[in-house]
Amino acid sequence: RVGVVGMNELGESLLKLLEGQRHKLRARYEVDLQVTVVLQDGESPSVVCLKEDKDGGMDSITMDAYNTAMGTSARQEQPHAVGFAEEDSSDLAKLEDGVGLSGFLSRLVSDACAHHVVFDCTAEERLGQLHAEWLRSGVHVVTANNMGLSGPATQRAEIVAAETAQGKLSAHYLREVTVGGALPVLSTMRKLLHSGDKIRRIDGILSVSLSYILFRMSPPPDTEKCTQFDEASSNGAFEGHFSGQNIGTACSFNEAFKEARQLGMMEDDPIKDLNNDYTARVLMILAKELNLDDMYTKEEIQESSDKLIENLQDCDWSNISPELDRQIQQRVDSAHALGCVLRHIASVDVKSQTMEIRLVEVPPNHVFAVTPPSCECVRFFTQRHQRYPLVVQGPSAGADSTASALLAELLTLMRSKIGPRSGTLSRSTSFVVSH
Repeated sequence: RVGVVGMNELGESLLKLLEGQRHKLRARYEVDLQVTVVLQDGESPSVVCLKEDKDGGMDSITMDAYNTAMGTSARQEQPHAVGFAEEDSSDLAKLEDGVGLSGFLSRLVSDACAHHVVFDCTAEERLGQLHAEWLRSGVHVVTANNMGLSGPATQRAEIVAAETAQGKLSAHYLREVTVGGALPVLSTMRKLLHSGDKIRRIDGILSVSLSYILFRMSPPPDTEKCTQFDEASSNGAFEGHFSGQNIGTACSFNEAFKEARQLGMMEDDPIKDLNNDYTARVLMILAKELNLDDMYTKEEIQESSDKLIENLQDCDWSNISPELDRQIQQRVDSAHALGCVLRHIASVDVKSQTMEIRLVEVPPNHVFAVTPPSCECVRFFTQRHQRYPLVVQGPSAGADSTASALLAELLTLMRSKIGPRSGTLSRSTSFVVSH
């Protein structure tokens, strides 16, 4: 039984993905992903749940059913597996008022079901505070919300304790997506550590919004040549960069900021991106994996960090002033005067036990300089990777890819419990065949 919290762009993409993959996963793993409850956000006073939620029932909330219950948009076309007749699922769900977050778990958990899962698609602090409670209730948590493991020390400790509270029967806390979105950053780190390697340092571009803004303001030379090469050599696989933008031509902060917002790379409140709140939380999660999280708090990292704009509260984001544009351009020009480009780099250094977020002048042929806009890049300096670090790089933004990563997390868990009948798993499209 599955519950989804957060019907933003990511939550909607995930709900569509769960519907589109349900029959394939049931055929391959003999496990049915049945969505029984959906909560719009942590503040919502109502939940959408099944009209007929009975033991052995086959109904599952779809995007159409959710929209019908909420009284919103019309029916949407969804993919259906070959061999299964298309059925009208729009009338399966109902809206229960006065339930909200407090009654969410009761609509999810059933004694007749062995496994229960919550997907947290929000970025809400209030929901991060509930992760330990859900785990203690025996519910697996698959989260894109990094508020849980980047919160206060007591909250982090509660999550860790809840992960082992019932021994081998404990619920699992799956948090790959909290760092790097769809990129395999945490799993790469664990594989290095579990295979006997020692991590000395992790650094990289960890903010997709600042990745985009600074690349657009300070692009490396010959970007267009790289684009032409990819177009010519990829046999049509390379689809080019964002339409309407010549990413090799530098633009102002005002232009780059507007583009990033239009492309959905910024938080609703851009201050959370620009004051390093998000990046500091990511560093806390990396530090947690390295047992260094007791050394700092998110607030301490954020306070000591370099910021592109100092007085964020005074900014009018709908009408950025020429003076602010000029101030930021000066920082970019200073980097250019050194023959460099400006980049936003975060790091965790194990030897010195330090965590930093800095604006750095980077040589134009460095991997950080050429990391494409909207992409993240993470380097692992380890005992085995000393001369050249292990690099994880790629697009971290995008609801479809992040939804696939959330579902792939659950697949990893279920593969350890139930093996597939036959065949191989496919990642040939944005919809991953997974459970």
